[in-house]
Amino acid sequence: MKSGLVSVEGKVAFVSGSNRGIGKAVTLALLERGAKKVYAGARNPTSLNSLKACYGDRLVAVELDVTRDESIAEAARLAGDCEILINNAGIFSVGNFLSGNLLESLNTNLEVNLWGLVKLTAAFLPNLRKQKSAAIACVSSIIGLASMPMGLTYCVSKAAVHSTIQGLRGELKDSNILVSGVYPGPIETDMTKDLQMDKDSPENVARYIIDGLESGLEDIFPDAMSSEMGKLYADSPKELEKQFSGF
Repeated sequence: MKSGLVSVEGKVAFVSGSNRGIGKAVTLALLERGAKKVYAGARNPTSLNSLKACYGDRLVAVELDVTRDESIAEAARLAGDCEILINNAGIFSVGNFLSGNLLESLNTNLEVNLWGLVKLTAAFLPNLRKQKSAAIACVSSIIGLASMPMGLTYCVSKAAVHSTIQGLRGELKDSNILVSGVYPGPIETDMTKDLQMDKDSPENVARYIIDGLESGLEDIFPDAMSSEMGKLYADSPKELEKQFSGF
């Protein structure tokens, strides 16, 4: 069965990094759009108590640390009925060649942003393949398509996520699973609070992610900046590189 449009209504979803920022907004959007149940993964599941109070049994808080294999395995076991996997958990550790913390920051970014995503996807994939219709959405970044020097090691991790998305999509191209890449620009979250630039809201990003899945989009640019930069990337990757090189 070939993948296509994935309606959220009546579906069971799992969102990693769901206690704040984009992950929390996506969790809320899924519930408001009629998801049957959302497993909300967070390192501290008690941080989801307020959402649990609002949505009752439709929200299941799951302890998840994507840097721990046993935590990933347990989350996949608990959420065996998952039909939509949102790979959102991430970290932003600033580092580059001149910062003095190149290798440390690279290791941190890769451990969470890449390895965490890869391991979680691999753990959920066997059950997703059993579903009639399923989706995997992976949050990369617009700077996973062209690097900003001030956040080089973060960009490297998100570029690796972009490549992972493409490879996974190729493997599953004739399957029941839609594989979507999400490429946000700067968003108003705790992760980006120190970045001095215009930012979109997590709520807008969440809405565009859900709309993208329901439209069967493989590449989702969920905010004003990423939409503009996504078009530039399609026309001229080198020009996007030049623009980002000034940061």
